[in-house]
Amino acid sequence: MSVDELERLLRDRFDLGRADLVAALKTLPPQRPGAARLTEREAALLEDHGFTENAEAYAEAAADAIAQMGRLLSTAYSSRDVAQGLGVSDSRVRQRRLDHSLWAILDGRRWVYPAAQFDDTREGIGLTQVGGLERVLPFLLAQDVHPLSVAGFLATPQADLAIDGQLHSVRNWLLRGGLVDPVLRLVEAGDWAAS
Repeated sequence: MSVDELERLLRDRFDLGRADLVAALKTLPPQRPGAARLTEREAALLEDHGFTENAEAYAEAAADAIAQMGRLLSTAYSSRDVAQGLGVSDSRVRQRRLDHSLWAILDGRRWVYPAAQFDDTREGIGLTQVGGLERVLPFLLAQDVHPLSVAGFLATPQADLAIDGQLHSVRNWLLRGGLVDPVLRLVEAGDWAAS
C-alpha cells in the first residue's frame, strides 16, 4: 500500500489525516499478546462453551477506537483558541487545565481541549464552556481514565438524566440547564468508566 493510498483511505473511511492517525495511535496502550495468554485447558474450556477468539472483532474495535480518538484530537481546540475564545490569558487556561476545570489531552507535545466541553451553539459569543462542567470535570478527570471514556461519558444518554421521559447525555443535560448534582452522582458511581 502506498502512502497516497493510505492517506486516501484514512480520509475516505475516517475523515482523518495521517498525523491524526499517529496521534490517536499514541494514546492507545501497547498490545502485549503474551501478557494475557490462557492455558490450553482454559482456552479449551472457553471454546467448549462457545467463547472463541475473534481477531476480526478485535481489529474492528481497535479501528473504531483509533477513529474516535483521531476525531477527538482533530476537532479539539488549541490552548490559544481556548484563551481567545474564553477571553482569558494563556496562563489562566493553563491553571484551569491543571485544576481540571478544563479538559485537555496531550497531543504530542501540546495540549488540546476537546470540543465536547464547549457550547458552540451560541452565535456571536466567544467560546463558552458547557455550564456546570467546571464542577464536574475535576471529579471526572481525577478518575484518570482514557479520553475516550471521558468523551463517552459526556455524550452517552444516561438513565438518571431524563427530561420529559427522554434520556439525555451529560453534555445535553447541562446545556439544557440541568442540575450538576445528578451528574456528580453519576461520576461517583463510576459505572460509566468500565465502558
